[in-house]
Amino acid sequence: MNNLDWEANNSNQDLANQDKLSMEQLRAMQLVAKMKEAADRCGAGFVGGFISPTGQRFMMSNVDSDDVQMQAINAQLDAMQDQRLFELMQDSDGEELIG
Repeated sequence: MNNLDWEANNSNQDLANQDKLSMEQLRAMQLVAKMKEAADRCGAGFVGGFISPTGQRFMMSNVDSDDVQMQAINAQLDAMQDQRLFELMQDSDGEELIG
């Protein structure tokens, strides 16, 4: 199972606008994908990802979304993402926020 939240019309996430941040995000996405592939080869459960400086969550998993531990991880990530977005709202007018 892969969880990717991406909207094609969002200029902050447009891969054609490759600035330093988007290249960092691409590298981080690639790293998460490699970790998931390694877990798949070993038959291990995997939940991995990151929350970008703009508040966007990227996550990959090979665990069923109904799994209790997966739900707990998602709840923690929701709280982290909400906190990051709250911080960004305080620091800016919210134009560059994703989420």
